[in-house]
Amino acid sequence: MTNQKHSRNFILKKATLFASAAVLTAALALPASAAPAPVDQASKIAASSTTAASSVENRLVKVAGFKSAANVRAYYANLQRAVAKGDKAGVAARVHYPLGVYGGDRTMVIKSKAQLMKNYDRIFTKDVKQTLAETKFDDLFVNQDGASVGQGAIWIVPSGSGMPGIMTVNLTAG
Repeated sequence: MTNQKHSRNFILKKATLFASAAVLTAALALPASAAPAPVDQASKIAASSTTAASSVENRLVKVAGFKSAANVRAYYANLQRAVAKGDKAGVAARVHYPLGVYGGDRTMVIKSKAQLMKNYDRIFTKDVKQTLAETKFDDLFVNQDGASVGQGAIWIVPSGSGMPGIMTVNLTAG
């Protein structure tokens, strides 16, 4: 997964570089009177942010199979809040069981809320919590398997009815 993400980032950077060069070349070829009016930086950032958000939202429904992007957005905000507060019961309620936990020499299958709460600190480590806190909704990686937080630290998947829940925690990802 990490190599795939690095490869995808490399391709995106290359494509951006080539597109920028093409725009620059075209701009230099135009007379000054034909140059477009300047666009303020805030508008560019807002447009870029909106595009990223709509892309994630579209993929959540069309590719990953969630019922709605709004449900996932609300779920994600509530999950981040519950983890930040150390609300073990709140986090346990946001898991699809069985929960697979992988990392290093540890592999666990958590079958219930009670079992998750008992093993909470072994699963939601400092690194997992930090990755969740730092990953914005618009930065989720979405594919047919669900939505990934960080580089696969947490996988959120739709239930049979399309509602989100954590299915996997990878302790060595981030």
